[in-house]
Amino acid sequence: MKKIISVLLALLTAAAGLSVAATAADGFGVANAVIVIAQNASQTDKYAAQRLKYYLDEIIGGDIAIITDGDGASFEISVGATNRSDFDPSGKADGSYIIKSSSDKIIIDGAGNKGTINGVYAFLEKYCGCHWYESEVIVVPENGALTVPTDIDFEYTPYFEYTETDTTSSRDIEFSLANGLTGGVYRSFTPEQGSHVGYVGSFAHTLATFYCKPELYFDEHPEYYALHGLERVPKQLCLTNEEVRDIVTAEVLAALEVNHNPDADMQIVSLTQHDNQMFCQCDKCKAVDEENGSHSGTMISFVNEIARRVKAHGGYDNIVFDTFAYQYTRKAPTKVVPREDVIVRLCSIECCFGHTLDDEDCELNADFMNDLKEWGKICNRIYIWDYVNNYRDTVCIFPNFGVMQRNVQIFAENNVKGVYEEGNYYIADCDAEFGELRTYLLSKLMQNPYLDYSAEMDGYLNAVYGEGGKYIREFIDITTAHAVTNRKHLSIYQASTATLYDMKKKDISHCDELWEKAKAAAQTDEQLQQILRSELSWRYWKCANKCGEFSRWKFPYVYMNASERLYNDLKEMGVRVFSEGGLPLSDCELLYLYRVPSKWTTLYEEWFWDVLNPIAIRLYKALGFVYNIFH
Repeated sequence: MKKIISVLLALLTAAAGLSVAATAADGFGVANAVIVIAQNASQTDKYAAQRLKYYLDEIIGGDIAIITDGDGASFEISVGATNRSDFDPSGKADGSYIIKSSSDKIIIDGAGNKGTINGVYAFLEKYCGCHWYESEVIVVPENGALTVPTDIDFEYTPYFEYTETDTTSSRDIEFSLANGLTGGVYRSFTPEQGSHVGYVGSFAHTLATFYCKPELYFDEHPEYYALHGLERVPKQLCLTNEEVRDIVTAEVLAALEVNHNPDADMQIVSLTQHDNQMFCQCDKCKAVDEENGSHSGTMISFVNEIARRVKAHGGYDNIVFDTFAYQYTRKAPTKVVPREDVIVRLCSIECCFGHTLDDEDCELNADFMNDLKEWGKICNRIYIWDYVNNYRDTVCIFPNFGVMQRNVQIFAENNVKGVYEEGNYYIADCDAEFGELRTYLLSKLMQNPYLDYSAEMDGYLNAVYGEGGKYIREFIDITTAHAVTNRKHLSIYQASTATLYDMKKKDISHCDELWEKAKAAAQTDEQLQQILRSELSWRYWKCANKCGEFSRWKFPYVYMNASERLYNDLKEMGVRVFSEGGLPLSDCELLYLYRVPSKWTTLYEEWFWDVLNPIAIRLYKALGFVYNIFH
């Protein structure tokens, strides 16, 4: 059941630039309006009108009628391609929209499958005070006299044709629609919801996993697979082998036969390398790569040829093909050029996420920016696979909030067409830290990289944590400032002992005070639980770094007891793993003594822990007895 948070009208309408005391004479009176759709309205326009009605009814406490444009009313909200709208969608990108208003009319209209729906949610957010912060945290103000300005003239064109991220909320249809996500990896939009930009089959690491699988061919035809070192390995393909090209072409056509949607604006076939470094070094592949100065030479040549063959088959004009510029293929080729229907997904896995990507003093990011510019010279359809999560210690603080906005701006400024922001996609087993906050901010940034980032963060923190949000904002600002002191870097595989730099004892004490103030300010149990869950990341960092209550300078029982409480709270809140693909949290009580939380999923593997564990528990209890005598 979704939680609807009703906020004082004065707060929300002030934020939206509306007048609390406004009447219909001062603006367009929503409670007096009807919603108008075309007599032959598309299914997406009808759906958009229904969502608008749903939220406006909630706001004004009424029952707004939906009529067709063959009828009329004194106050109208026209949705979609009605005879009231003069919006011309031709030449406009899918998802583009307009919002216009006068004293008696509001017009919301858009282009493509997503335009009108995007316009409706933008209207609800910009002019009605609605916000979709999480799948379970939706702000809908109660205002029976809602008015909106009569001089709105707003037009929007999407910055990206493809936007995707993960975590729990981004798998929710309503959250994704409201915040402009268009990808189909983690949710599927119906045709009436505007559909999604979908992949035919798997969306990543498809070669030798989804296409030309080794279990089908390797035993009889090892030559289909990479010659790496001195042996054939079934973990990559030989991309210059003609029979491999025949097989992959046939398998792509077979997948399209089943999954092709001719009505979609675009569908993508992923032809992407397996997730390892075992590229082919046979003479033919080596020659192509050397000619191009990069292993992307064989990859782009291969994808170009599969795309040519599929298109020659006919009937697949809306199909495009994507491949990776990832690790050994990240550098652009010097000879071969991607076809117009080939997407290159450039991956930032090696980058530093404490510095912005355009920080010239960060050598890791300077190399990435050079690759982005070089690909931009030969490819008109670059997508980005970006990373916003610590995959090694996901429960721990990952202070990358200072770079996220600028990085998305860099993508937009370099003609990137699509962005996937990969975060804590396994959040169901590892829900701590600020994964949902990142999801919200990144969704909004992909809608508009130049929005008021600080205001969006504050809005989320306020809605999710209540009055305690301002203390958590200060904590985020402090930890962000300590992300890359002294030109250190922040990788997505950062050890928890190197996540924050130069945190002094006074800084740690101040952060402790901020969390205590946040908890004291909670007004509901939901807010308190959200605060306690996010605080796990701070407690985890202190435990890993032996700071605060986990300090080695305290009486041993104190830090053991702090570890026990952290361990129990993690289990109670459903945190089962600490990292991507990680092992489950151990049941070994000896972990209380072992203040390295990253080991709490792996420590209890050898037999001797069964022997040591009861001894450790007796010691722990004895120390507790002594401690309690003197305290």
